[in-house]
Amino acid sequence: MSSLSILVRSVFFSTLTAVIAAVVVVALAAFPARGDVVFIGSGTSSAGRPVEFKAKLLISGSNLTVTLENTSPTNSVEGADVLSSFYFDIWNGTSRPTLNYTSATGFVYQVRNGTNDLEFKYTPQTFTQVSGIASNLKAVNNGDASWQFRTLDPAFHPGLGFGLGTVGNSNLSPNGFTPAIVGPPGNTFLNFAIYKGGDINPSGVLNNRYLVKNKATFTFSGVAGFTEANIGSTAVFGLGTGPDSVIIVPEPATITLVVAAVAAVGAAISRRSNSRPAPSRRSS
Repeated sequence: MSSLSILVRSVFFSTLTAVIAAVVVVALAAFPARGDVVFIGSGTSSAGRPVEFKAKLLISGSNLTVTLENTSPTNSVEGADVLSSFYFDIWNGTSRPTLNYTSATGFVYQVRNGTNDLEFKYTPQTFTQVSGIASNLKAVNNGDASWQFRTLDPAFHPGLGFGLGTVGNSNLSPNGFTPAIVGPPGNTFLNFAIYKGGDINPSGVLNNRYLVKNKATFTFSGVAGFTEANIGSTAVFGLGTGPDSVIIVPEPATITLVVAAVAAVGAAISRRSNSRPAPSRRSS
């Protein structure tokens, strides 16, 4: 069996096993406002809780803004419930832009079971307990341990050109993230994932982690000459580490994934990615 088949099986079967048990992952089509491209994916995490995630991509001049939100209907409890990576593409039919990662921000809390969560300001490799100040989540150097950006090889799963992540995502190699940058020794690789909630009661590996509350914003330069029409219609949300499971927007034919050869999943994503149809749009 090829490495791609093993990859797809390991990533998707955590969700597809739930499908067989009548738990269905649902990915919604992109419905933007004001020219934004918005991807929304929802379903059930491998821990058995309902999850929903939203990504909004906006191009203005030569700048791209990506906003990631955990909009789940219930508070995050375990590592499998948090948003830890996002894959997307921009393609004009002949080329992709050279994106320059300029900033990443969000509000960081140490989430603690049975007691109040604590807000911190984080700048790479330094925590300061203070309220109301956004953290710098941009990871570039070894030990930064937050959100890394990578230009990817779309010939490999998930078949997209760009990725943001705060976990290694070894199941998506070579399109994972650098362990030394997103998670130094001693880190569980879940620090700075995006959780849902106010004051939550985390369990397992999520307890005492430093997480981003509800939303994070990422900015890039280098998209001059590209528009929202060039944003690929497929995006992938990664949950937990590894990742534990993924949600693809738009959703592949789930039953087909169960019945057909697993390798076809990667091929289907690659075909959709290469064709680059524009996401559906709706005015506000």
